[in-house]
Amino acid sequence: MKKFTWLAIAVVAMLALALPGCSNGGTSNTTSAGPLKIRVATDATWAPFEYVNETTKKIEGFDIDLLNAIAAKVNLEIEYVNVGFDPLLAGMAQGTYDAAISSITITPERAAQMMFSDPYFTAGQMITVKLNNTTITGQASLSGKKIGAQLGTTGEVLAQDIPNATVRSYDEIGLAFQDLLNGQIDAVICDTPIANNYVKKNSTALKTVGSALSTEDYGIAVAKGKTDLLNKINQGLSQIKSDGTIDQLVTKWLAG
Repeated sequence: MKKFTWLAIAVVAMLALALPGCSNGGTSNTTSAGPLKIRVATDATWAPFEYVNETTKKIEGFDIDLLNAIAAKVNLEIEYVNVGFDPLLAGMAQGTYDAAISSITITPERAAQMMFSDPYFTAGQMITVKLNNTTITGQASLSGKKIGAQLGTTGEVLAQDIPNATVRSYDEIGLAFQDLLNGQIDAVICDTPIANNYVKKNSTALKTVGSALSTEDYGIAVAKGKTDLLNKINQGLSQIKSDGTIDQLVTKWLAG
């Protein structure tokens, strides 16, 4: 009987260790959930919205601060992936990434391949030319000219609609501005904040002309099927709109 008793106690002890939450070493079902980890694509060549800091080698900008602020509100952990804009759109359509933030204009064509958050910024397409250019004053005077735009952007779409224009598409918008400065092309079409940023940095060489060619809303792209993630992002976005965070980011990154 004594032998059986000790054997029974040993079996009970082993079972207790095997059951979750029955010992200090087990995992409790009542522990709080950790952050939801997501992979977010961005084309870090569109300062001041997203770019690589040459000193720290980290991706930063308006969009990055905005999504980090959302993540803090709704318990997300973000891994940023730096990828070209055209591959970014293809990756989102294929579900390669959970989400993307990269000055992405919400369009019906894109919305058919991915989901979008509520809009967080309104921009447009702007024409940039060399400071001494007097022949290009707006969209009508782009006919027959050489126009640069980034591959896969709404700026490229608009450029391709210009009659008799020669459109050069670039993997990075910075390469288009480099060719503009070197006289290889006559104009660049891109988002207003990006155009303004390049003009600010090259005020003795570049200028914008005419009015914005469009009005466009930026949204955070989310892979189809990830409705819970989209809801979280919209929840966080609503909170940072209400508490003034977006206004602070505009002042930090876009003022002046």
